[in-house]
Amino acid sequence: MARPAAEPKPSTSRTAAIAAVLFLAVLAVVAVWWVWPKSTQVPETVALAKSLLDNGGKPDTQAIRQVVMSVDRMPRDDLVQLRRAVGEEWRRLRQEAIDRYFTAPAAEKPQLLDAEIARLKALRELMLAVNPEANPNEPPRMPREGGRGRRGRGNDPNANPPDEAAAKAAADRRAVVERYEEALATHAKSRRIALPTFR
Repeated sequence: MARPAAEPKPSTSRTAAIAAVLFLAVLAVVAVWWVWPKSTQVPETVALAKSLLDNGGKPDTQAIRQVVMSVDRMPRDDLVQLRRAVGEEWRRLRQEAIDRYFTAPAAEKPQLLDAEIARLKALRELMLAVNPEANPNEPPRMPREGGRGRRGRGNDPNANPPDEAAAKAAADRRAVVERYEEALATHAKSRRIALPTFR
């Protein structure tokens, strides 16, 4: 009578090799998870964006490329945080420029307006870089104030009535900004420079 063929047993060295490979694979996954940066790239990208705005002019293409690469990897919440930070920095720099312009001697004003034109050009490049869906052939969106915006303010029945002094101060600020923008447009036109457009 023929003996039934015994099932071949895997060799212990082969089993050990498979176990070692599985162990190394698990170890590699844990190592990648452990080493992978958990913090967002928002602070570094904000710092780079601020330096681009501070420098003004045609931004360094390598720096813009770095912003774009960071933005492409960011989750939506980080993008919102980045855009908010860029907007805040822009508004801060803009207010400083307006204050400086109206207190500067007349001889310095053209240089200040030139610096503002350079900053606007950098802002345009930056706003295109921080919006992955932006079309470079269309004007980018201008950074907006944080919060709900103008539309939401008028509909709140619990809102306090506007304070006359606060309303007058806001109107005065708008008038100063309008005068500054007129001076900027006039200066750009006299130098035959097209100001960047925004939505």
